[in-house]
Amino acid sequence: MKKYILILIVALTAATSCKKSFLEEDPKGSILPKTFYKNGNDLNQAMTGIAFTFNGAWNQTGGMSITFGADDITTFRGGNKISFSDFDTFQANSSNDRMAVWWNNFYKTIKSSNALIINYPNATDATAAERDNAAGLALFYRATCYFFLTRSWGSVPLITEPVIVADRPNSTPDKVYELIVADLKKAETMLPDSWTGVKIQNGVNIFPTAGSAKAMLASVYLTMAGWPLKQADKYALAATKAKEVIDNKAKYKIDLMGSFADIFAKEGKFNKEAVFGCYYNNNAPGGVWENGSQMGPPNFMPGEEGGWDEAFGEISFYNNFPAGPRKDATYRKTYYLGNDVSKPVDYTGLLRKHPYFTKYNDDISYNQTNHSMSDWWGSHTVFILRYADVLLTYAEAKAMSTGADITAYDAVNAVRGRAGLGPLTPALSPTAFRDAVIEERGWEFAGCEPAARWFDLIRTETVGKATLNRHASEEPLKAVPNDATHTSYWAPLPIVR
Repeated sequence: MKKYILILIVALTAATSCKKSFLEEDPKGSILPKTFYKNGNDLNQAMTGIAFTFNGAWNQTGGMSITFGADDITTFRGGNKISFSDFDTFQANSSNDRMAVWWNNFYKTIKSSNALIINYPNATDATAAERDNAAGLALFYRATCYFFLTRSWGSVPLITEPVIVADRPNSTPDKVYELIVADLKKAETMLPDSWTGVKIQNGVNIFPTAGSAKAMLASVYLTMAGWPLKQADKYALAATKAKEVIDNKAKYKIDLMGSFADIFAKEGKFNKEAVFGCYYNNNAPGGVWENGSQMGPPNFMPGEEGGWDEAFGEISFYNNFPAGPRKDATYRKTYYLGNDVSKPVDYTGLLRKHPYFTKYNDDISYNQTNHSMSDWWGSHTVFILRYADVLLTYAEAKAMSTGADITAYDAVNAVRGRAGLGPLTPALSPTAFRDAVIEERGWEFAGCEPAARWFDLIRTETVGKATLNRHASEEPLKAVPNDATHTSYWAPLPIVR
């Protein structure tokens, strides 16, 4: 089928190297990056290979383990869930195996992106637009990887060439952000407003666009305004860049979905709320790991329904979550013991006695009738950036730069309205408005969404404060984060084998 052509190209171009460490050199024959890029087809293969490698960071919950220190998500402390629980209870160490999923795949993506960024001018048989688009995509992916790396680990190796340099010192966040901003500024001028051919499905761009770069840059600026850089002048830049996306949403083919539930329905695999996402097809031949995803039913279902109990909602956050269609589409209300519809229970009737997320469940193998699944390997889309994130970024940044005017209220109220909530209280102070938006973001992106609650708590220096509301039934904290000294804010640097 047409919609799977891109993923099949990716599989063919990247399958041979997807299991290698990003630190390993493994040349095949005499075809090297500097000699490989000659025409548009070569550039296309490189672009799809980069996207494919990036997919590997998001097709399981491993990397998201870093965000379990937030107050919206938890797990039980036993079996192979210990590595998740270590972050949830603030006792993770450098040998944590789960976080390596992000570290390894981000750096593999960076390495491939570096090769394209340096060598794309050699594709003299390609058009100028093809060369620009390819370089813009590589710059976007490199910046995105470093954005997640520095928010998760703080100071990290800053690699801008496709070669191995032993004992490279870590670069501080300010230096990492300099590269991120520079890359995204270039990317927004080099990427197209919309793609053509197989790179657009159901009217949705599945490669990043100029709008994706602007939206990511807005998110980066908003983060830079908070901890650790605390560059307050970046609020205005975030607002400006987010507004550019909002004002041109038709050009970028993005908008809010009318129903929150429709975002995560299997029929919504390609939907207009996706500003940038990772797409999977577990039916593609070859059985390549990056073509399928576990970010679906098994990880977020209780054992009583055949799930893996990987992640579920924290009690206090769930209790404070406003009732309405968004909550109904975020958490499962009824569970069937043994997938028997004659044995319904609420979450208190489960072994873990926690509410489970339902917004990740509607995948191709999932049976909505009895909550059973026929395959643990699915094709659920992971939305790295949603249009709701752009609206909330704009609202917060506008309030913190020039004040919450009607446009800021309109942005946050669009998200609240879809959630079944009334308009935000008018005439709030900038700080009160910001706090309300942060709260809104927590509800909108609860659970394993990349617009993670965890990153909001870090940049607003409220990680410790969030633990004060932890329910007594949760796993006890091994350490208590300190918002003044920022202890437990960064993940420990992994041991790379």
